[in-house]
Amino acid sequence: MSVKIIQSKCGLVLTCLLGQIMLLAAPVQAGVEGKSYDVNVNSSQGDNFTACFEFNANGSSLRFVGLDATYSRTNLGRDQRNWQAVTNPNSEESIALSGQVRGDFVPDRRISGNAINSKGTTYTFNGTLLSEPTCPIEIESEIGSENPFFK
Repeated sequence: MSVKIIQSKCGLVLTCLLGQIMLLAAPVQAGVEGKSYDVNVNSSQGDNFTACFEFNANGSSLRFVGLDATYSRTNLGRDQRNWQAVTNPNSEESIALSGQVRGDFVPDRRISGNAINSKGTTYTFNGTLLSEPTCPIEIESEIGSENPFFK
C-alpha cells in the first residue's frame, strides 16, 4: 500500500512539473494589430485572387481590397490568434470574415480563415505576414474595378 502512495505522489509531482513546463513553453499569442498580410483567396465560384489584409494598430479596423471592416478578437479578447471582421452590414453588399494567426515562434507568420459575402459566396484564404505594417499599393491596384469579394 505504501508503494502505491509513493507512486501516486511521484505521478502527481511529475504531472505538476509537466503542467508548469507546458504553461511556460506556451507560445506567445500573436495579434494582428498593426500588421499586414499578403493573402491568397479562393472562392466557391472558382475565382482565385490575391489580396492584402491590413489591420490597423489600434485594433478595430481591417482594410482589404478597398474595403473597410470592423474587426475584433474572438473569445472576449483572451485569444489573440482568432479574429472576426465585418464590412458595413447595412450596405447592399457586405462580407464577414473569420481568421486565425499561426506560427508565433517562426518569422514567417501565417494567417488563414474564411469569409462569406451577402450573396452567399464563400471564400477561404491563406497568407503570410508582410515586413511592412501597411499593404503595398501595387497589390491593391491589381484587383481592378470590380471587387472580387462581391462576385
